[in-house]
Amino acid sequence: MKNSKYWEERFLQLEKAQNKISTETLKQVIKCYDKTLLDIEYKITYWYERIVHNNDISFANARQFLSKSDLQEFKWELEDYIRYGKENSLNQKWIKELENASAKWHITKLESLKIQLQNSLETLQANQLKIVTEAVKEVYRSNYYHAAYEIQKGFEIGWDIACVDNTMLNKIISKPWAPDGRNFSSRIWENKNKLVNELHKTLTQSIMLGEDPQKVINHIAKTFGVSKRNAGALVMTEESFFASEARNNCFNDLEVEQYQIVATLDIKTSEICRETDGKVFYQKDYKSGETAPPFHVK
Repeated sequence: MKNSKYWEERFLQLEKAQNKISTETLKQVIKCYDKTLLDIEYKITYWYERIVHNNDISFANARQFLSKSDLQEFKWELEDYIRYGKENSLNQKWIKELENASAKWHITKLESLKIQLQNSLETLQANQLKIVTEAVKEVYRSNYYHAAYEIQKGFEIGWDIACVDNTMLNKIISKPWAPDGRNFSSRIWENKNKLVNELHKTLTQSIMLGEDPQKVINHIAKTFGVSKRNAGALVMTEESFFASEARNNCFNDLEVEQYQIVATLDIKTSEICRETDGKVFYQKDYKSGETAPPFHVK
């Protein structure tokens, strides 16, 4: 049988492969955030400038014109949003709100802007959910099959293992695992709702105070920065959990009795991970957050 050094090196390689997937996933999510922020900045700037240009007034006085209807122009934009939402499987509740808004006879310029901006955030949420879902599936499959391969190769014995199909994966990734009883989908939804509420509040307050639009944009950019960091923590934590869960299920299928925690020790390694490095646990005592990664859920 192979020695402990062999097993440590092989499973550290698996961890590096998982981290590579996580890094690429995070890049995609950040790209979506940056693109959405640019879109929102453009819409706010254009909206303010159009009011000022059309009415020959200052930004401070622009709020006087916010109650005037602009239905004709906005309705065409709204219908485009509804069609886009249906074609790209956005939140059905949001699509319903768009359809209700299109039936109104009086939509103010401010309301129209809020709807346009929320549509950008709904699209961001849908894209983020798709990216993370595909990533955790890839992480699970990769870790399950590679763990099985390394174990069978190390013992030079072959076992039959179950095929990881989409039906099984969908059940696994939809099941809440964190102490708060939420899965990554609900966390992404919550993050989006916080962005929507903060954006609407900021926009309304700034208009009431007659503030320069750049101040609004700066505040929204700051809020996006916080949300983006939360999204990054979510990606790394979720993919760490599903990598660990894949190995756990693989060990159970291959009737492994014990496992050892192997942490990549560098300047970024947390104190918790340093303390658990090298510890051996019985498979029957496997529990995420206590005897298995991730040890610090975010």
